[in-house]
Amino acid sequence: MNELSEKLEREVLPLVSRPSRYAGGERTVPEKDPADAELTFLLAFPDVYEIGMSHLGIRVLYDILMRRPELAVERAFAPWIDMEKLMREKGIPLFSIESRRPARDFDVVGFTLQYELHYPEILTMLDLAEIPLRAEGRGDEDPFVIGGGPCAFNPEPLAPFFDLFVVGDGESAVLDLADLLLEAKRENLTRSDVLERAARLTGVYVPSLYRVIEGNDGRVRVEPKDGRAPATVFRRCEKTLAYAHHPARPIVPVSEATHDRLAIEIARGCTRGCRFCQAGMVTRPVRECPAEDIARLAEDGIAASGYDEVSLVSLSASDHSELPRLVERLNEVLFDRRVSISLPSLRADEFGMDLAKGIGRVRKAGLTFAPEAGTQRLRDVINKNETEESILATVDVAFAAGWNRVKLYFMIGLPTETEADIEGIGRLVRKVREVARSRRKGAGLSVSISPFVPKPHTPFQWERQDRVEETTSKEERLGSLLRVRGVKVSLRNPNVSHLEGVLARGDRKLADAIEEAWRGGARFGGWGEMFDAGVWNEAFRRTGIDPQRYLGPFDPGSPLPWDHIASGPTRAFLLVERERALRGETTPDCRTTACFECGACASEGRVGRKMPDSPERALGGRREVYGRRDRRKRPGSGPGSNRWRIRYAKRERARFLSHLDIARALRRAFAASGLPIAYTQGFNPHPKLSFGPPLPVGATGEAEFVEIEFLRQVGREEIAERTAPLLPAGMEILDVAPLHARVTAAAATRAAEYEIRNLEGLAGLDEEELLWRISELRRTERVSVERGEGTKEVLPAERILSLELVTEAPPVLRTVLAVGESGSLRPVDVVRLLYGQAGAAPELAQVHRLSLYARPSGGGLEPLG
Repeated sequence: MNELSEKLEREVLPLVSRPSRYAGGERTVPEKDPADAELTFLLAFPDVYEIGMSHLGIRVLYDILMRRPELAVERAFAPWIDMEKLMREKGIPLFSIESRRPARDFDVVGFTLQYELHYPEILTMLDLAEIPLRAEGRGDEDPFVIGGGPCAFNPEPLAPFFDLFVVGDGESAVLDLADLLLEAKRENLTRSDVLERAARLTGVYVPSLYRVIEGNDGRVRVEPKDGRAPATVFRRCEKTLAYAHHPARPIVPVSEATHDRLAIEIARGCTRGCRFCQAGMVTRPVRECPAEDIARLAEDGIAASGYDEVSLVSLSASDHSELPRLVERLNEVLFDRRVSISLPSLRADEFGMDLAKGIGRVRKAGLTFAPEAGTQRLRDVINKNETEESILATVDVAFAAGWNRVKLYFMIGLPTETEADIEGIGRLVRKVREVARSRRKGAGLSVSISPFVPKPHTPFQWERQDRVEETTSKEERLGSLLRVRGVKVSLRNPNVSHLEGVLARGDRKLADAIEEAWRGGARFGGWGEMFDAGVWNEAFRRTGIDPQRYLGPFDPGSPLPWDHIASGPTRAFLLVERERALRGETTPDCRTTACFECGACASEGRVGRKMPDSPERALGGRREVYGRRDRRKRPGSGPGSNRWRIRYAKRERARFLSHLDIARALRRAFAASGLPIAYTQGFNPHPKLSFGPPLPVGATGEAEFVEIEFLRQVGREEIAERTAPLLPAGMEILDVAPLHARVTAAAATRAAEYEIRNLEGLAGLDEEELLWRISELRRTERVSVERGEGTKEVLPAERILSLELVTEAPPVLRTVLAVGESGSLRPVDVVRLLYGQAGAAPELAQVHRLSLYARPSGGGLEPLG
């Protein structure tokens, strides 16, 4: 454990919410020492761990870089408010979660630019990393700061903070950059030399090589300063999408991710042509992953991870040409493992009964459909080629197939919208409800409504965005229209969408406002309750920026801040689509009709290197499937039992995992082991598992229990051998024993023995004073302890069965506490009662559970085994 890691473990993580965000220790992360690598990358996601680990892109890039033996890659995430505060107080820099190495020690820090309201977190992370915020202030000793992702299609608001951006697909671009940086290290090139060479790579934008020219109307354009950079930066576009583009082994988060499932990108690109959708425009043309590759990825990924859901990711998953056969094939592979299939993006005109039955065979994950608009006229304007009849028919299929709830997604403020379109949302939702209730009496609907934001590189990039007061008025109107039993409505904060529009269509002058807002305290604006419009308004005022000028309308004849970025579809095509929208004309999908010459396919010479076309080539000739069951072994062979109690230890590396994190890790380990687990019956099957009494976050223990039931007899050694390698770092199986009693460990436990160390870190009491306080506490009739927002009275004489100070160096408290009944005491309560105001936070004490005790029928207590 390095010095930084030790300081985190002892002085910081015990005091923050969700310390598992910073713990690391995922079992599927390969061990690779950055000190042994020639070039090191830190993949930085400007949001918390559970959001970042839900993002498929960071996992893909991690895997691609880690395949190269001369490269090392680790991850960092934005610290939450409490963690940032403590890091600043304790002088702790931004660190990687794998080796807890300071961020500035890496050669490259690469940020995922997923969402405009993440921009302040980027500055937080750079500042904590002690990396100069502005690229112009960095020298040869500083890491290269790189950005990529959706927001890189208009990089200008962030341009002063980044050395370079990757525009478009990142798989081959990141390898080209790695080769360039390796070459630069070997040749001892200067920072400016590296940036000049990087600008010659397709899809790489180096802001320092460009200047901003402002016209008389205040509009700006960006052009190269000289011949070292191209006038137009063409996006990267991978030719194919296949097995090798996906991680060889998925990283399984130790803490619950927002999207906690195996995600497989089944297709990239969409040609449906929704005129508001930036992703659909900039990712053209469509590239599908073959069905057999997807099936192999699902089988290997589930075997390695133990996930109970596979999510088929695409902008329009139901458009995959092999989807029916794919779903059938996935059920063949996954049904016996009780793994469900979800399609996060579905179109109403593609969802039929066969597909509904296929994806709902194991359990029925959420269904979301996006009519976007309430009237056919407005759906034609935005080119959402779905009819009211298809939407209602789809809902009928969903509820007939067994779903109890679906989600509908609408936008307000779309170009040409009228009051009739707002009322149309209310009418359509009521009709959907009628159809749902005709199938299921208790059917429910979730309706999400978001303000339209005109994004760059779309036919609507020139259109205006509603003002905050306009959006507020429309949301109030919809609130009354959708006040219907069984309909849950979610409305977005108009101020958040307003800021998103400003940052999405901004120019380089916005960088000053972003930094000013960050210095004023802007943090985690995408988290709703954390958003503070006042901070941003003050930042705009201080920097002399009128945010309304970025919200349009824009003159189609004037330059745009992002005109130097070629995203695929040409300006001419986007203008034609805009005119068709204003006339209410639709444009069909070019995959099923003629080519409309959007320009996305005319990208010869602008694609990346060809990715390996097989898993063996992707892994340098090695075939590695981590955690996959060895089919030569028959589970359950030999003598054994079908019900087992497993004792395990939770050691230092796992101490900050919560009970739910531990339970999730155990479920996944058993699922990935290939053992014949028994499942519950019904709508949502779960493995037959029960867990011992929860251990507090931050505590370690060697008396932790889980009980499991199998479909048939399984041997003791087989359970341990298959499960132990699949657990996160810091968890260790100690014993496996047949379970004959029907009483679970949690129900049988009556007391727990703890050892409490690090008392010297609490300071303020000598040994004599502490012994006196122990005796006083044992004689105290009644005490109050903290419980949530309030307090609770406890009887120490009944709850503290023993309490002694072991006077070794350093001293240790040892206590046995009654559990399993109301009014129980926790180890942290004992420390707080003993030390009171004399010491530091009691959470800094290190708690270790030694034993659990049961009260058998004969009375007394005996260790649980």
